[in-house]
Amino acid sequence: MLANMKTILAAVDFSQITQKVVDGASALAEAMQAKLVLLNVWEPIASYVPVGAAMDVITAPVPVEPPDLNLVKERLEQFASPLRSKGLSVETLVSTALPVDEILNQSKRLAASMIVLGSHGHGALFQLFSGSVVTSVLHKSSIPVTVIPVHGS
Repeated sequence: MLANMKTILAAVDFSQITQKVVDGASALAEAMQAKLVLLNVWEPIASYVPVGAAMDVITAPVPVEPPDLNLVKERLEQFASPLRSKGLSVETLVSTALPVDEILNQSKRLAASMIVLGSHGHGALFQLFSGSVVTSVLHKSSIPVTVIPVHGS
């Protein structure tokens, strides 16, 4: 039976909405009798290299100060532990990569049935200039994506 168990991938970023995302994803996992995988992705920070008179170019993304991934894993475990004590199958994953790519790659690797993400509620102007992880995952995912909104009860 475990070989056919569904998997829900929930990407969390430890913002103020993380608990809401975990609660929504765990409710879905419970209803679907699925395993829940909590994923945290640390995005590399682009570095700037001065070129010529007052010009900068963006080089390939490199971590400026890589996070202690063990501490990040411990933080994820704080969300996972109470869910396990309720009988839910929960796994935690931490990586350093581009969030959209990593979420999609992990969803394929895990053969996930669904991706759960939180929306930060940024406005249209923010979306226009920076895009969002949610928007990109929604456009590129081949599996259902559930978005937990920041606003509301």
